[in-house]
Amino acid sequence: MRFARSGYKEKIWDHAAGVLLVQEAGGVVTDAGGRPLDFSKGIYLEGLDRGIIACSGFKLHQKIIGAVYASWESSNL
Repeated sequence: MRFARSGYKEKIWDHAAGVLLVQEAGGVVTDAGGRPLDFSKGIYLEGLDRGIIACSGFKLHQKIIGAVYASWESSNL
């Protein structure tokens, strides 16, 4: 997991190859809200002010998303 600082915008080319590698190996990559990354909207990956989650499979991904949400709720983010 990597959480971005407020206002930071990820650039598409910084993540495209890594997303492809993780997905081809059977992993899952989404934004920290659990939504698929959308590479079709220009130079920046919009709406990623909370980061990207990449992991080895769907079950682990769901657990991480749950932990992220719990962390946000407990810290009022």
